[in-house]
This record gives sequence, C-alpha cells and structure tokens, in this order.
Amino acid sequence: MNWWGKVIGTGVGMIGGPIGALAGAALGHLYDDDDPTSQNEQKARILYLAYFFSCAAKVAKADGGISAEEIQVTESLMERMGLNDKTKDFAKNVFRKAKVSRRSIDDDLKETGRLIGYEPTVAQSFLGGLYEIVRSNGKKLNEMQVRYLLRGEERLKLRPGTVQAWIRGGYAPPQQDTDEYALSLEESYDAIGLPKTATDKEVKIAYRSKAADFHPDKLNSKNLPDEFIAFANDQLARINQAHDIIRKARGLT
Repeated sequence: MNWWGKVIGTGVGMIGGPIGALAGAALGHLYDDDDPTSQNEQKARILYLAYFFSCAAKVAKADGGISAEEIQVTESLMERMGLNDKTKDFAKNVFRKAKVSRRSIDDDLKETGRLIGYEPTVAQSFLGGLYEIVRSNGKKLNEMQVRYLLRGEERLKLRPGTVQAWIRGGYAPPQQDTDEYALSLEESYDAIGLPKTATDKEVKIAYRSKAADFHPDKLNSKNLPDEFIAFANDQLARINQAHDIIRKARGLT
C-alpha cells in the first residue's frame, strides 16, 4: 500500500468538517472511474492538499494582504507537487475559500498533524512550503506570519527551534545552486543547530543526527511520495554543505 493509503488507514484525518467537505466534493471530480489509485490514497492526498492550501492562504494573509510574490510562490509549490490542471483548480479554490474563512489555522495544523501521523519529513515539507511563502516578501519577515510558523512547528510536533534555524539560514531553497546559495559559517552552525562554541564531538553528533532524518535509505523504507523525497534531498544537501564548511573552518580532515 502507498504511504498515502497507510496514513488514512490509521483512522485519523477521515473526511469531516469544512476541510473534509471540500475534499469530499473533490473526490469524484479529481479521479476518473478507471484510476487505479485506491480510494484511501485518494482521500489522504486530497486532504493533505486541502490542509496545505488552506494554511497557505491564512499564512499569506496574516500580514494584512496577499502579495504577488506570495501568489507566485504558492503557484510554484503547486508545480513542485506535480499537480495536474484539475488538482490545481481544486488547490486554488481551497486557497480562495480559506482567505475569507473564520476557521483557525490552528485547527488546520492540528488536523494535518493527525493526518500525517506526525511523520517528521512530511511535517517539515508542509511547514517548509509555508515558510517559502512567508520569506517571499524579503528578508524582514512579518511577525504574525512567523507566529503562525511557530504554531505549525508545535502542532506538527517538529523539533523545537526548527523554524528559527530556517530563519537564520538553515533552510535549503528548492533545487538550489550551491554556488549561489553558499552558506556562511554562521549559517552553517544554524543549519546543524549548534553554536560556534560547540565542541568537535558535538558537531559530529549533531550532523549525524540531522543527516539521519533525511537519509535516502530511511526515507525509502517509509515509501514516501516523491515530493517529500525531493524536499528531504534539498535539506540533506544543505546539512552536508554546512558540515563541510564547519570542518574546513576548524581544520578537520
């Protein structure tokens, strides 16, 4: 069974409530009768998209309005998720409805966590997409938008400090050019979550722990969808780059 089918099969995130109504209405429209994808998998994927683009709208609007840059990033996320035209229309419809909804982003985040079973790679990919929307307006991030990200970190049960490390330079841009996005030494320490005063042993342990979260063998064993694997590969490249920079700065071989 595909990972999507597994998460919906745990009994959490079943269709219900405002988001479930949108997802349920989309089921018959997005999938043809002869589509081999199981209904459980269809439900799980649609629910994930509904939660993500609902949160995306709320995060984008949190600074008082939705900018052209935020819309552009949101559309680029649709492309990276591999959405076809019908599914893009669904995502855009969710985004439009969520802009004017009184439903709290906290509800979306809590239900997302239950849907994905708090799987850390998927949770980081979800929150990472929201972070890309927030940072699209420049280096000075809006305080309310950051609060939403921190709430997502908590509700998705990510490691405390994940968002702050991203803000300080620990987040890998998608399909990054390593020369264009070369890390500074300070950003390298943030990427592995340590201060400059850390010992060589602490650096080694922190690097191994971070890298293990995104190791290909670990991810393949979970049968995660391609979009999450791509995100993990970007982050692993960032962590490896940070470790190399720190080792060179310390004169380690």
